[in-house]
Amino acid sequence: MTIKWFKHGKWPRWLVGLHHYTIGSFILLVLTGVALYLPIVHTALIRYLPIIYDVHILLGLIFAITLIVPFLRILPAGRRIWRFDWVMPLLVGAPIVITGIMLWGVTLFPTTARSRAFTWHGWLTILLGAWILVHAFYKALGIRPKANGVAGRIDPDRRMFLRWTGAGVLGAVAVTVIDPGSLLSRLLPQQSGGVGRQTLASKGIQRFGAYYTVVSGYPKMSLADYRLQVTGDVANPMTLKWADVQAIPKYNETKDFHCVTGWSVPNVKWQGIHISQLMKLVKPREDVKYVNFYSFDGQYSESLKLSEALDSTVLLAYHMDGQPLLQEQGYPLRLVVPKMYGYKSIKWLNRVEFSAQPITGYWEHYGYPNEAYFRTGI
Repeated sequence: MTIKWFKHGKWPRWLVGLHHYTIGSFILLVLTGVALYLPIVHTALIRYLPIIYDVHILLGLIFAITLIVPFLRILPAGRRIWRFDWVMPLLVGAPIVITGIMLWGVTLFPTTARSRAFTWHGWLTILLGAWILVHAFYKALGIRPKANGVAGRIDPDRRMFLRWTGAGVLGAVAVTVIDPGSLLSRLLPQQSGGVGRQTLASKGIQRFGAYYTVVSGYPKMSLADYRLQVTGDVANPMTLKWADVQAIPKYNETKDFHCVTGWSVPNVKWQGIHISQLMKLVKPREDVKYVNFYSFDGQYSESLKLSEALDSTVLLAYHMDGQPLLQEQGYPLRLVVPKMYGYKSIKWLNRVEFSAQPITGYWEHYGYPNEAYFRTGI
């Protein structure tokens, strides 16, 4: 090995700069991705999440472009390259970009594939991050492998570029179709402070990508103490005990669940009651145009147009996948709006208000759209 401190061989200055942009955009991608996903960071940065989401998408585009541009300039010139310096970014970076596009395109890809893409988007990011750390360590020390070794210099051509890129693309297809992520999930230990993957799987309950709360911890409520207030512009306001809620005829819906941050869960089986059943009990007045919802966490609130709330797929749900809701899922009662992003499906529900006026929901207060139907991007 030879020592060349912080050198990039015969690279032109523009290419060195582009190389730095690639690494820089990836680091920022990781940071913004953590902010969008990790619950403790997600909660702390709630008011900035719409901006962070847009920045994350922009950085993803920059990262994809910076992976490709060097090859368009280097290959025609016939320059020799270090094998691993180019194989790893393409082999791992290509599926990161593809799975990211799948997460962004809510309406463009099957939910099952998007769910797997979410899992592998994270694992591949960790893998590429580890490679960048190793790469940076070697660069900082100026260490170069043997020119004729397995990691040595090679003469690139377009076919080689296509093979590496194609391998990355096929890898992305494999992880979203074959689902090797399920094997990794079974190998992971149960998480402390929550319900582990193995426990959920044994009960037939699907695990969500994350369980968010807008307060510190998950609110608790016993069934004995639970009350559902149904109020507002109604002729007969009511306060229902849990037994009263259970006495209302139940309905079942099997729908995909989509979080605005990118992850999805396919074919979630919900059981609960319809808003129309509450209307029969309390008899809203003619001027009612909205249904407002409140959580017993004291912070979370949401609002739907009456026509939206009366959609046949909308439920006040207390069972998921045949089991009572988990505490982190909104136990004992939550709203489920399958045709909209998950932030509209308020958890820990304890009050339903029929009104002539909407309220500004918790997430809408921070810039999220009230009309949260699925589209590509927020």
